[in-house]
Amino acid sequence: MISTTIHARSRQSKSCDKKYPLSAAVLLCLSAAAIAVDDKISLTPVTIYDDRTYPELIEPPRMRNRIDRDALQASGMTDVNGILKSQGGLMLNQGSGQMMTGISLRGAGGGGQGLLTLDGVPLFANFAGFYSLSHYALDALDRVTVTRGPGGERYGSRSLGGAIHLQTRHIADKERFFHVEGGSYDTVRSTAGGGLSTRAGDFSAVVGRSDIFSGISQAQGGAERDDFGMTHASANWFKEFSRGGLDASLYFVRTNEDIDGPGLKLPRRTIGWVDDKRGRFSDETWVAQLRGQYDLAAYWNSSLQFGFTQDRQQMQSAAIRPFSLTSQLLMLDWKNTHRLPLSADHQNQALLVWGVNTQHQQGLNLPAKQTVISPNMRGELILGAWQWSADTRFDQGDTYGNHQVFTLGVNRSLPQNMSVWANGGTGYRQPGVSELTHPVFGNQTLNGEHSAGGELGWRWQPLPESEVKISGYYQHYRQMITLQLDSKTGISRAGNVQKADVLGAEMQSQHRWSSIWQSGLNYSYMHAKNPLTQLRIPARPEHQSVFWNEVQLLQPLTLRLEFTVHSGYWFDVANRFRAQTAPRINALLNYRLTPKTEVYLRGENLTDERTIELRDFSFNGAAVYVGLRTGF
Repeated sequence: MISTTIHARSRQSKSCDKKYPLSAAVLLCLSAAAIAVDDKISLTPVTIYDDRTYPELIEPPRMRNRIDRDALQASGMTDVNGILKSQGGLMLNQGSGQMMTGISLRGAGGGGQGLLTLDGVPLFANFAGFYSLSHYALDALDRVTVTRGPGGERYGSRSLGGAIHLQTRHIADKERFFHVEGGSYDTVRSTAGGGLSTRAGDFSAVVGRSDIFSGISQAQGGAERDDFGMTHASANWFKEFSRGGLDASLYFVRTNEDIDGPGLKLPRRTIGWVDDKRGRFSDETWVAQLRGQYDLAAYWNSSLQFGFTQDRQQMQSAAIRPFSLTSQLLMLDWKNTHRLPLSADHQNQALLVWGVNTQHQQGLNLPAKQTVISPNMRGELILGAWQWSADTRFDQGDTYGNHQVFTLGVNRSLPQNMSVWANGGTGYRQPGVSELTHPVFGNQTLNGEHSAGGELGWRWQPLPESEVKISGYYQHYRQMITLQLDSKTGISRAGNVQKADVLGAEMQSQHRWSSIWQSGLNYSYMHAKNPLTQLRIPARPEHQSVFWNEVQLLQPLTLRLEFTVHSGYWFDVANRFRAQTAPRINALLNYRLTPKTEVYLRGENLTDERTIELRDFSFNGAAVYVGLRTGF
């Protein structure tokens, strides 16, 4: 009933004690020259796309990283924020502890139109381009996928530079797990989950609690210890029928934390973030979806998905009147997938997907509503070594009018396990209600943002566990939405950058040197400026790099070292305040007691690099955590 396409890459080490062929030496030279690598967490042993979730024939011709369940666990990180820091072209700006993170992907952000999705449902930003990534525990997820460039319609995304897609965890029948961790800043985290199969369907559930009892002050130079507490729970259900199936998921998270607030910063006499003993912030998010799919004919599968997101923020501080902001999104997505074999051996195939995506956003506390109805169509074609893809979407909006976008892509397989690709297209995103109505950072005069651009790329896999990917891209944005810091007043607010040109390159490579040693290097370059003023777009560093090595010291003992660095960038649109270069080192020592039980020691920012990433906000120093994970 379920049509699948399987892309497999063996992760079993070939006898690496032998001399490697010339291709390995070439790969080493490329790595030394800063050809980038995804860290181990982006390696995928087996990728399976099914019609219920990924109605596609081919992997899109673009730079894409997919992090599966095993890799999420092997990373040793606890939440999405930690695992995304090694992704090329993706910039994360975070302050202290668990506070929200500014995200830009190939220069663009987003605020409720799909920059971040969970089970295909768009999530709201706290405000323009800022998401609470720490709210999504890796123990509750099966995979994280990062796509880059335009053309996110197949993933339910309307973001312009790419998107981050999360999928909640499915746990096998009678499988259970427990995970506990403690360490610096009086941190305690615990998670438990299990799965059950019955005649009514397959059920999975994960619950967890995180507390930071002595976090550092959010305000730069502040002395107050800001605590943090989070409860999260998720559940999945799947039922398969003779010609179709149903699946549903639910995710809930609630946080309470001490926060700081705005005040007068001396001697510069501008508004900035200062210690606030009265500051409190709570955030509650619900995400739910129900999807049904049915085979109407041999080559016709129809699916219908209902999605719901609600995010409620409550804040109080000495300088800001207490407020409550609740944003809701209702989504209805109807897809029809037709697979057509063009040869007897099914090596040549065509796929056509058509349907309608409808999204309604509203702010319950404020008069903000918008509805967009989007008919869409996508086609894919495989003919020998050639693969083509094209999609288009027509937004019919009641607030921001009608807009049509499209993307085109081609991929060509070459000898020696190489391939080249090209894609390009346009994009449009209207502001989310959280960007428009946030009492502190919102701006109800925001315009929708547009983009146009393209990408060229090359991929080479000389050995089963070695890969090189290089791409270059150009994106032109109009009315780019960013959170803008006024250098004269110190006040930040969402605003439009009239024009932005983003030129960049991403290089990834990975290589296993022997049965006990593998390494990688991930490098990205991005030049983002406003062509009208010749000023740089804030919070977009030119250079980012991650270099990692993983060594098996003993049969059950593994050491992983990771070095990350980004170059300096501007905090403000006037290019007056600059962030400095920040090198940091992370380490993970993992000891496997049994096939299902392991203990680990994880160190974060061991260089104790305190260079700030957000103006006026502190950055965590060195931290060490001890954890136990077991299954039964």
